[in-house]
Amino acid sequence: MKAFIDMHEDRIHGVLSCFDRMLFRGYLPIMSDWPMAQLLQAHEVDCSSVKPFLLANAERVKAHAVALARKHGRPFEYLSARMRKEDAARKIAERDDIDEGLVSATARCASGPRR
Repeated sequence: MKAFIDMHEDRIHGVLSCFDRMLFRGYLPIMSDWPMAQLLQAHEVDCSSVKPFLLANAERVKAHAVALARKHGRPFEYLSARMRKEDAARKIAERDDIDEGLVSATARCASGPRR
């Protein structure tokens, strides 16, 4: 990716990257560069507004996850930065004898839990 950016740096206005992933059932059109650019353009988000836009939407997704966990009587947990989410979900599913449905809603934050 760095080689591509270096090669085309005169035409690139910004680069987005993500250190984590989201697992959803369904389709979100933000999993590659062009659809993400289209999403930002559709919401009239310019380069200086990307961070506030993403943070606000992250809070919205978190609030939805907390509400979903409460609705189904499942835990909402912050995971440590070095924990594999898949492993944590498997442990919770085994502990609570869950073989389908919502296991847990989780979040991971480098600076610790935000309330």
